[in-house]
Amino acid sequence: MNEHSALPPSTVQRNYHKGVFNGAVFALGEAASNPGLVLSLLVRQLGGSLTLVSLLPVIQMTGYLLPQLLVGGRIQALTYKLPVYRRFAVLRLIAQCAVVVACFFAGIIPHEWALIAILVSYALFNYGGGVTTLSFQDVVAKTIPVEHRGRFFGTRQLIGGLLAFAVGGPLVRWLLSAESPLAFPYSFAAIGLFSLLCYASAMAVFATVKEPPAERTTPAISMAAAIRGAPLMLRNNPDYRNYILTRLFLVVGRLADPFFIIYVTEQLGLPKSMAGVFIATVAVSAAISNIVWGRLGDARGKVWLLRLTTTLTVIPPLMMVLASSVQAIAPDFLVVWLLMLSLIAGTANDGINIASNTYLLEISPPDERPLYMGLANTLLGIGAVVPIIGGFLVSGIGYTPTFIIAAFFSTIGMLITRLLLKTTPRPTP
Repeated sequence: MNEHSALPPSTVQRNYHKGVFNGAVFALGEAASNPGLVLSLLVRQLGGSLTLVSLLPVIQMTGYLLPQLLVGGRIQALTYKLPVYRRFAVLRLIAQCAVVVACFFAGIIPHEWALIAILVSYALFNYGGGVTTLSFQDVVAKTIPVEHRGRFFGTRQLIGGLLAFAVGGPLVRWLLSAESPLAFPYSFAAIGLFSLLCYASAMAVFATVKEPPAERTTPAISMAAAIRGAPLMLRNNPDYRNYILTRLFLVVGRLADPFFIIYVTEQLGLPKSMAGVFIATVAVSAAISNIVWGRLGDARGKVWLLRLTTTLTVIPPLMMVLASSVQAIAPDFLVVWLLMLSLIAGTANDGINIASNTYLLEISPPDERPLYMGLANTLLGIGAVVPIIGGFLVSGIGYTPTFIIAAFFSTIGMLITRLLLKTTPRPTP
């Protein structure tokens, strides 16, 4: 019996629509406060170093991933996971409120204090996200039929991309332009407030999803026990192991992402409002690609989709390597070149998200799903610490070599996807 079959079809459909609303509106808020674009500019304008800029995606990734092994073994013992989501959603909204307040007061307190408050609050927001993500994924697995999950995640990202293109990108571009009615740092406070409203709406709707009870649960496992059992889980499930290796190399391959906007504005001389252009371009590329990614993933398989989209991740850092040459040879073409880069990045990242979310659900045994997801995401969280060296690399060897190193790691991740074989769960003995 499928887990979602415990619910009547009308409830399954309502849950589907609520999940889509949640993903789309949350994506709009995330696009507006993009750590690789908007927050990077905020940190630089507050006097933060390049190393501090490189810390932003590390905070985001480790926040979402590291706590999951800590709580995964305990969550799997719960009959209902949605109450956990609700409690930590409240924590996240409080943290985002603190980010907005810190941005507002950055105009009247020392910038160092504002930076500390923003980074601490941003960390709390993301570490709370690690817990909500784990419970969210388990609820999705119990409420969305496996044959519709690719379309589910694809639709979330499609609508979210369209909203980011039509609303998020233009809003950021306007607020950070010379025509903005708000001066720094109040323009960033307004962006943070907009994101807060999106997050609150998205999480409030998902909190009302009807969750069926787990068909069966396993006893709670402590983090120490989960760590001791990790080698066996990895050894006995090659697809699970290679999936994690693929994601690890892709995470490290994004060590240069926060410096794209810094390089464009500080080295190539383009205006800071380009952040809004990037947001809109990434969003529309994600929207266009999501028309096909979800359905292709369901039809051709998640392994096929992972192989295709990981190949695309190699291209953006290499295009950034060539950006200065493009500016020297054809200055008028530079913006078009960067828009093409953003289109490819948005297409690749959203395709990987769809394939990864659905593939991990498929290869995780249902009764141990939170533990499997927790271990995978915690290992990815450890790997996510590595990109902090991006700031040191840029300071030490420059932008271009850093972009080349990023492309190298993405290439390794792409090659490992050739080792993935199955899309059905393989239980651990």
